[in-house]
Amino acid sequence: MKRALFALLASLVVASAVCESTEPTRIRITTWNLEWFPSGSAKEASAEQQNQRINEAADVLRPINPDIVLLQEVRDYDACARLGEAIAPGVYRVAICSAFKEPFQSGLGKQQVAILSKYQAQAAWSENGKWGQSRVALN
Repeated sequence: MKRALFALLASLVVASAVCESTEPTRIRITTWNLEWFPSGSAKEASAEQQNQRINEAADVLRPINPDIVLLQEVRDYDACARLGEAIAPGVYRVAICSAFKEPFQSGLGKQQVAILSKYQAQAAWSENGKWGQSRVALN
């Protein structure tokens, strides 16, 4: 279900980007499973270690210069926003970051999915579902 939601929302962001112009648009999309980002494991890492992982991921993504970045296993909206700023300040926006609950426990899971985008999206909404709340922040 998470993958289906992720794919649907990614296509909405792409459609939104394409609709901005009447000219053919080339869009570079990159996807990355960051594996427990930004801590690197299920255990919380120090702020310094998290900042180092954010900067390392930004160093990889910057030369690729994607228009849209699909991320897996990110902790939360804040980690995604920090990554976007590290790649290129003021360029990438968090288009979506899920807020799925941890199965069989209380609270949100530490492995969410997210989309960073250079494009301005057109809508915003939030839905509650079987797996918890998925926060959609289409700026």
